[in-house]
Amino acid sequence: MSERMPIKALELQINEVVSVKLKDQRIFRGHLTRCDMYMNLTLADAEEMESDQIRAKYGQILIRGNNILWIQIPE
Repeated sequence: MSERMPIKALELQINEVVSVKLKDQRIFRGHLTRCDMYMNLTLADAEEMESDQIRAKYGQILIRGNNILWIQIPE
């Protein structure tokens, strides 16, 4: 059953590129470097996306888990 837990699936994506949509509708994409049991994430080489275009580039960012609407991981 632990394989079906979302945090376990997310932990398997460390160092992979993920997209994260926030409750305020902003979308960030970057390399997942860390996650915790509260779904707080850190992304490296993070980019803010708008209509599939890069709106802004950041270095490393922290996203609080309570602000996340969804996380897209590669298949």
